[in-house]
Amino acid sequence: MSTDVQLTEEQRQVVEEPAEARLLVTAPAGSGKTLSLIHRLAFLIEEEELEPSEILVLSFSRAAVSEVRKRLAVFDSAAVHVDVRTFDSYATWLLSEVEPDGAWQRLGFGPRIREATRLIKGDPNAGELVGEIRHLVVDEVQDLVGERAELVLALLETDVEGFTLLGDPAQGIYGFQLDDRQERLEGAARLYAEVRERFEDDLQEVALEGNFRARESEARVALAYGDSLGAVDAPFSEIQRSLRTTLMAGDSLGTIDQAAPVLARLVGTTAMLCRSNDEVLLISRRLHELGVPHRLQHAAQDKVIPSWVGSLYRELDSKQPQKSEALDVLSRAGVDPEVSWELLRRIDRGRRGETLDLSAIRKRLIRGDLPDELTHQSSEGLVISTVHRVKGLEFDQVVVVDPGDAPENDPIEQAERARLLYVAMTRPRDLLIHMKPIAKLTAGRLRRQRDGRWAELGFKAGRVFGIEALPEDVNRDEPAGTIGFQEDPLKIQNHLATAVREGDLITLVQLPAVATTDLPTYAVEHDGHRIGVTGEAFVRALRTLLPGRERRLPPTIKDLRVDDVETVIGREAAGLNAGLGWSGVWLRPRIVGLGRCDWGEEQS
Repeated sequence: MSTDVQLTEEQRQVVEEPAEARLLVTAPAGSGKTLSLIHRLAFLIEEEELEPSEILVLSFSRAAVSEVRKRLAVFDSAAVHVDVRTFDSYATWLLSEVEPDGAWQRLGFGPRIREATRLIKGDPNAGELVGEIRHLVVDEVQDLVGERAELVLALLETDVEGFTLLGDPAQGIYGFQLDDRQERLEGAARLYAEVRERFEDDLQEVALEGNFRARESEARVALAYGDSLGAVDAPFSEIQRSLRTTLMAGDSLGTIDQAAPVLARLVGTTAMLCRSNDEVLLISRRLHELGVPHRLQHAAQDKVIPSWVGSLYRELDSKQPQKSEALDVLSRAGVDPEVSWELLRRIDRGRRGETLDLSAIRKRLIRGDLPDELTHQSSEGLVISTVHRVKGLEFDQVVVVDPGDAPENDPIEQAERARLLYVAMTRPRDLLIHMKPIAKLTAGRLRRQRDGRWAELGFKAGRVFGIEALPEDVNRDEPAGTIGFQEDPLKIQNHLATAVREGDLITLVQLPAVATTDLPTYAVEHDGHRIGVTGEAFVRALRTLLPGRERRLPPTIKDLRVDDVETVIGREAAGLNAGLGWSGVWLRPRIVGLGRCDWGEEQS
């Protein structure tokens, strides 16, 4: 085990407990939690003589999983072979092993986790798989609410010999997913209390101390509030006001227009953090107008298969290519070929030798049983995000958009806003600054719709200024060029692979209605090229905003952006008919942003 890093006394206590120990570790922001976790895994294998297959590590976010794997890769230990997964990924893996052809494949992440929990509690085959785990490590336990909390509690009730649970109650910001107001108020403290009650006889608690993330004093200003914020009966209103006062006492970038030149010059990783997604959309649109490159942080449940995976199916004729052939394609795709090869080998389980089975990998892609690192989003450059979406990440600089004070008569909002502000203010390594609240970035008002998207509406009924595009709005069922408009699908695929980049401008242009649905659709245009069409959900959402039976739609919607180009898996027949080969694998663009409806003279 590597000894290059000097551990603190508390970190060493966590690391060196025996395998059967039951540990509950409170790890405030920047206290060396991931470092302790890495050394803990190495200790369990090298000193306690556990096999890597007898340890399971679960975490809330793909960012945290990626960070653990990245550190394990440079750590001189067999711990590099430990299974490290998100809860979603583990549930999908368990279901694919026990019920490979089950109906769960049509379920979203929440239902999959509930189904996996049911199997853990009552299915003998699942019990046999779970029974191989001797030590369970759970990271970010403060974010476990609802079905994820039930999954962990079910695992703890099995024959697992020991566990290490790490988290910080002060950073529990996912209570908003709960319906019970008291549970939302208590946040992660409720799960901590349940663990203490169930394992009161032999539970050991350790609290890590110190901060090893913040390199500058201004990045440490929120840390003093962590202990009080983690209590069940915390004075949330007082803490929220104090945190905001502390934030506002620091450096300010002023308005968004004043901030833009500074943001464009910042070096290193930078996050601008907002309380809600409507703020993210307005800020992003304005920064694009001001010429400031940036990207939007993906939601935690987004699993975007990168475009380089699709390049293997597009460029290789063989279903079982040699490693040398695959590496050539990966090199041309602009990714690290050896790292990408190893990710593919982890999907192609049980494969031996120097070949890949692209048919087997395709099946895994359909199920979503993928390494979390494959779909992890980079944090380079400027990121615009809600606080929730950067949970577990850290940045060189953090700009917090002033959230204002919570309402005096709403204790739930006070608690949640205090925790959000604490998490936001503990993300930076070097610089914490704030920006004034956004104002006058829309001529109307933003209203959230039933499907979760935001619409920009006028104050007069029926006036629609804009609508949010969601990443899933581009049709994935058929290759571009075969539905809505007829063009060479192969040429479109090559354009997507070589010319379309994150942040590029997108315009939606209305096409005639499809006969089977009587719904019009929109062509997705990039630099004069049609690269896709919208699905029915987008048009139906747009129609609900407009009064009357005719409900004429805007001819064009402008100012949308490319979020990414992703690999999708459709019907094999659709790919063959389009001339894209045997696999039914192709590329499609993900589009995001708050588009502007161009009505011509109609609504002017």
